[in-house]
Amino acid sequence: MLLLHGLGANSYGYLYPGRSLAERLSRNGFDCYVAELRGAGQSGTRHWRYDLEDYLQWDVPAILSLIRETSGQQEVHWIGHSMGGVLLMCHGIREAEPHIGRGVCIGSALDYRVGGSGFERMLKARPLLERLSVVPFGAVTHLLSPLMGRFRNPVELFNFWPSNVEPGVVRAVHANAFGAIPVTLLNSLVGALAEEGLRSRDRSLRYLDHADRFPSPLLLLAGSQDRQCSVAAAEATARAIGSDRAQVAAFGKAFGHEDEYGHFDLLLGRRAPVEVWPRIERWLSAAGSVSAAEEAPGVSRCDPRACAGRPGRRGAPRASHE
Repeated sequence: MLLLHGLGANSYGYLYPGRSLAERLSRNGFDCYVAELRGAGQSGTRHWRYDLEDYLQWDVPAILSLIRETSGQQEVHWIGHSMGGVLLMCHGIREAEPHIGRGVCIGSALDYRVGGSGFERMLKARPLLERLSVVPFGAVTHLLSPLMGRFRNPVELFNFWPSNVEPGVVRAVHANAFGAIPVTLLNSLVGALAEEGLRSRDRSLRYLDHADRFPSPLLLLAGSQDRQCSVAAAEATARAIGSDRAQVAAFGKAFGHEDEYGHFDLLLGRRAPVEVWPRIERWLSAAGSVSAAEEAPGVSRCDPRACAGRPGRRGAPRASHE
């Protein structure tokens, strides 16, 4: 199983000490591989002029190939947080043989405009950002991390719903989970974030228009207070893919949970291990149709030879890509 991070992030969100989804899945029999895309975490890069197309053409195939070779499985389950989920959907749509078993998107959609998104504000800063080659996002969040979790602010609310995450977790994530973001990558994502829906580099493929090509069972998790990807956006993407393959699981008080959920809360919220993670496990363990997911908490199709990383960023298996 592949666990893939989001935009400007690294593997920290999956390997947070004491609250690691990768370790939980590994203990329960899943063969887990936590990857880092080029330029993220310990994964190097020769230049900062890459975009989403480079991920889809080079990084994702290399990662999947390594996992299939190592695990001996022909199909790979895939959990993607934020952009990691976007890559999951785009790969499934564009490839004739994507080799995806069951998929989980956490805070992901093919068109973020539905329901509104905080990314829309980025367009106002676009002329300034385009003068740069790299946005030092990780350096900024690391610098601000001592202030996080102490009072509500736009940076924190963009990633968390404060009452659902301990202040120490908020500070640790902002200090360790983010890195630099190439402006070329941001530009390739702008369509999904605020303009017209995500397109390929040559603009010949608008992914939302061909979402019904996605071949595998897909669960989209959405948070009630996610400032990046709304519940409505996840629902619109699921409808485009088709109810025979995709369904949405929304989290928040309106959906019967104890608190609201933000963007990272679905991974690291104080209630995620008891409210969110079991839903993921049931989905990955299910066989057959989408409707069977709620009824089949059986043995995972994944190879039970656990391979999840140890707590912290240095324990995660990684694939080379350049």
